[in-house]
Amino acid sequence: MKRQRLTVEQAAEQSSSRVRMIVYGMLLAFAIITLLTACGLTGDDKQGTQHMHGSEKWETTASFDKLPAFLSDYTQLTSDLYDQVHEHAHIMSEINCYCGCMEGDSVETPHDSLLRCYLAEHPADDGSVTWTNHSTGCGICKKELEEVIALNKQGKSVDEIRDAIDAKYKPNKSGS
Repeated sequence: MKRQRLTVEQAAEQSSSRVRMIVYGMLLAFAIITLLTACGLTGDDKQGTQHMHGSEKWETTASFDKLPAFLSDYTQLTSDLYDQVHEHAHIMSEINCYCGCMEGDSVETPHDSLLRCYLAEHPADDGSVTWTNHSTGCGICKKELEEVIALNKQGKSVDEIRDAIDAKYKPNKSGS
């Protein structure tokens, strides 16, 4: 009888030991996952990071000189337009975009100007730029920027450029 009791006690001890090993294994896995996650989040260098913001992909680069990597999926014309954003940002911030983004029709958060179709956030204190891919697939955004560039080269003022864009793209909402 004493022999069976030792076996029962040994079985209970082995079962308890297995449970402890499972718990320790889970704690170790949790610790490793936490460490890896923390290491990934602690870097000050957010350059080159991409993330989705609603339907838009945002990417931060070190400066205007470094275009976002997502442009590699698009035409050279699209890259060339993004390359012109810095030079024309002061004009673009005064221009309405008529693709529906300012009303929130094509995006979750309405844009405030044509500039917002290219830049998700204005340059940070460190010079980094957060780009958005919104205009990469939007012909109206691209055509408007092409016209901003062309009219600026002709020496037109911001008001003249805005009037030209409004005349060409602003929907005619007359009562029919």
